[in-house]
Amino acid sequence: MTDNFGSGNGPGDFDPPQYGGPPAQQPGQMPPVQQPGQMPPVQQPGQMPPAQGQQNYQMAQHGGGAMVAPGTENKKIMAGICALLVGSFGVHKFILGYTNEGIIQIVATFFTCGFASIIPIIEGIIYLTKSDEEFYQTYQVGRKPWF
Repeated sequence: MTDNFGSGNGPGDFDPPQYGGPPAQQPGQMPPVQQPGQMPPVQQPGQMPPAQGQQNYQMAQHGGGAMVAPGTENKKIMAGICALLVGSFGVHKFILGYTNEGIIQIVATFFTCGFASIIPIIEGIIYLTKSDEEFYQTYQVGRKPWF
């Protein structure tokens, strides 16, 4: 039986154990390059796939099955509930990043003595009845400010 200590390279040298994967890349070595027409290496179960660089348009799946870009979130539930409960103050517009429309909602509610607060109720119902993907595409990517 061989031990991992004292491989003969010097006192107290340690050779890390090798586990069934490919040998570790030494510092300063370039990773192997796949030639055109060459099959990619087969990935073993439990093995992490090799990094392929940053993918700018990679989509990540969030709750409910909506596909949204990494680092973003689908604000459908929060905006819909806020539109129903405190929509006359334009809170749902501020949540979605529509600052001007939020201010317009506050002013309209004030000058119409609250009659304009029907608009956020309708918007809240529309927000909550849309699918996650449709809401994200319409209000967060497409930036549709009203209805």
